[in-house]
Amino acid sequence: MIEVHHVYSLTPEWQEGIIKQTGGELIGLKRMVFPREIADGECFFTQVVPGLSVVLLDLNFNQPIRIRRQSSDESLYIIHYDFSDEINLIHINGKKHKIGYKANLGLGVIDNNIENIFEPAVGERIFALRLLVSKELLRPAITSGMRNATLFFHDHIDSRSKIILHAIKNRSLSDPTFEIHLKSTALKLLAKFIERYTNLMPLLHHVSEPETKALNMTKDYLMHNLFSEFPGLPFLAEKAGMSISKYKGLFKKMYIDTPNNFFIREKMLLARVMLKSQKYKSLTDVIHQLGYSKLSYFSSSYYKHFKRRAIDDFERLE
Repeated sequence: MIEVHHVYSLTPEWQEGIIKQTGGELIGLKRMVFPREIADGECFFTQVVPGLSVVLLDLNFNQPIRIRRQSSDESLYIIHYDFSDEINLIHINGKKHKIGYKANLGLGVIDNNIENIFEPAVGERIFALRLLVSKELLRPAITSGMRNATLFFHDHIDSRSKIILHAIKNRSLSDPTFEIHLKSTALKLLAKFIERYTNLMPLLHHVSEPETKALNMTKDYLMHNLFSEFPGLPFLAEKAGMSISKYKGLFKKMYIDTPNNFFIREKMLLARVMLKSQKYKSLTDVIHQLGYSKLSYFSSSYYKHFKRRAIDDFERLE
């Protein structure tokens, strides 16, 4: 197995070490392309604003590899969004963590002082976006009172951020406007992250571990039943062992939305994947599988989320 090691910085020189180890090519201090025996695709790095840079990985690895990010003194937080087609592994402090869209834990936040190893799946599309954020930029928003603390946690990617990631995932890195769209994506994701995790410590303090497990259990139930109707607050609250008002309040605190809105947004994200899959002969086939009886209701909800008509995204089975 190949192992590559590197450190991160807000400026582009960190890429040079990876290129030397892999024999790849660095184009314009922004694009890393690797030998075909290692991977197809490329990585794209750009500085967004002072204190914020972004790295996009869109690769298909052709052999097993471990990418070791070494700890450094550069004062950064790394916010990792994994939107890959399969589950990848991140090793931290000797423990393996599954990460990726299918693992329901696609978001990882880690202090640059902590070393980690990224072990991507082989033969599958790896699509991950990493925000490199200065601690001074992020601290006032979510880490007040944590000046000497080390931040590290995993979570699901919220529905709104998934929509943002879907948009950039469908763009070609060779598009002349790609860098502009990537910078815009980075700013939108950071804004959503700050909105979600403002006053992070009070949030963690007021939601106990048993409550967190109960909320995650019901969230997973919703994710696994997207082809059905929304089960209703009484059912979910009973499943979590809470009153309806407490459940609804804690769910919104954890996931920044009501259970029903969360469910609909996830259903619309699934609908978009199905519409583009070329596995269905008609739009009606898609909506029936998703549990909708009225095309007009589905179309209205789809447009509300994506500002596009469902029919415009539909790719028919030939």
